[in-house]
Amino acid sequence: MRISRSSGKKLRKRRLLPSGFRRCAEWGIVLFHKRSSSLIFQLTAVHTLIIAVLLSISSYFIYATACSLVDQLPAEGEQSGAVFREQLAGVLWFVVPAVIVAGAYFHYFFTKKMTRPLKQLGASLNELKAGRYDQLEATAAFYEIEQLSSHINELRDRLRENEETRARMMNDMAHELRTPLSNVSGYLEAMRDGVISGEPKLYHSLHEESQRLIDMVEQMQEMSRWNEQTAALLEEKEQLDPGKLLEETAELYRLKFEKRGIHFHAAAAPGTSFVHKKGMQQAFMNLLENAYQHYEGAGAVEVEGESVSNGYEIRVTSPGPELTEEDRKWMFERFYRADASRNRTTGGSGLGLAIVKNIIEKQHAGNVDVLSDGTRHSFRLFLPDSTDQR
Repeated sequence: MRISRSSGKKLRKRRLLPSGFRRCAEWGIVLFHKRSSSLIFQLTAVHTLIIAVLLSISSYFIYATACSLVDQLPAEGEQSGAVFREQLAGVLWFVVPAVIVAGAYFHYFFTKKMTRPLKQLGASLNELKAGRYDQLEATAAFYEIEQLSSHINELRDRLRENEETRARMMNDMAHELRTPLSNVSGYLEAMRDGVISGEPKLYHSLHEESQRLIDMVEQMQEMSRWNEQTAALLEEKEQLDPGKLLEETAELYRLKFEKRGIHFHAAAAPGTSFVHKKGMQQAFMNLLENAYQHYEGAGAVEVEGESVSNGYEIRVTSPGPELTEEDRKWMFERFYRADASRNRTTGGSGLGLAIVKNIIEKQHAGNVDVLSDGTRHSFRLFLPDSTDQR
C-alpha cells in the first residue's frame, strides 16, 4: 500500500500532538463556538471593534496634529520635538489598548446584567414548552422586557385554559359516547344470550341510541366546520338584515313552543350586518333549541334584536334552572352540560352553545355572553358593524 507524501506529513503531524493537547484544543473550540454564538459575546465584540476603530482614528489625528505643532517650533527645539513624538507615541500605544480592554470589560459586564432577564424569559419558555405553567414574575428592569413578560404570562394563562378545556372535552366526549354505546352493547349482549327477544320496542330503543350517536357525530362535524374561518366562508358572507333573519328563524320554532304550552314572543328591529346567512341561522336555531330544552318554570320565551352602538344585538331570554358561576364560565365550551341527567332525557349533547360561540366570535368577530337573575337567563349575541367585519 502506497502512502502519498502529503498524507504522510499529516499523519506525522497528528502523531506529534499529544492526545491531551488535542482534547483541550477541541474543548477550547467548542467553548469558543458556544461563547461566540451568545448575544452578550457578539454585542461585546461589536462594541469593542467600534471603540478600537474610533480610538485608532482619533489617536492618529491627535498624534499627527501634535507632531505638526512641534515641527513648527524653532530649530533648537528639534531634539526636544523628537523626544516628544517618541513619548506621545509610547503613551498612545499604552492608553489606547488599555481603554479598549476596559471598555470591552465594562460593556460585557453591563450587557450581561441587562440581558439577564432575557435568560429568565428563555428558561420560562422552556418550562412552558415542557408543560409547566408556573407564573413568570415580570421584571421591571426595562419597559420592553416587562411587556414581553406580561405577554408570556398571558400566553401561559391561555395555554393553561386550553389544556383544561381539552382535558374536560376529552373526558366529557368519552362519557357521552360511552352511555349510548354501553346501552346498545347491553341490549345486543342480552339478545345474544337469549335473555330478551327481539321485539319492536327493543328495536326502537336501539334505534334511538344509535341516532343519538349519529346526532353527536354530526354536531361534532358541524363544530369542526365552524372552528376555522376559511376563505370560502368569507366569500359566502353578504349584507343582510339580522333582525329579519332572526324573526324568520324564530317563526320555525313558534309552533314547537306553543305545543308545549310555552308563550313565545319574537320581535326584532331592522339592522344591517355583513354575515354568513347559514351560519347565523344555525346560531339562532341553537339558541332557540337551548331555550326549549332547558325551559323550566313559568314565563315567556322572548326573542329580541336591536341596533346598538357599533353593531347589532340579539337576545334570547327564557326561564330555566339556576346557573352557577361555574356554569356561566364553561357553558359555551364543548360538551359542557349544566345538568347532565336532564340533558340525557332532552337530547342535549353540550355542543350547541359551543357552535354558537364559534360562529359568532370566529366567523363574525362578535361576542356571546349570558346574563342571569337566578332562574331567568338572557343569552346575548353581538354582531359588529359591517365595516368592522370586512
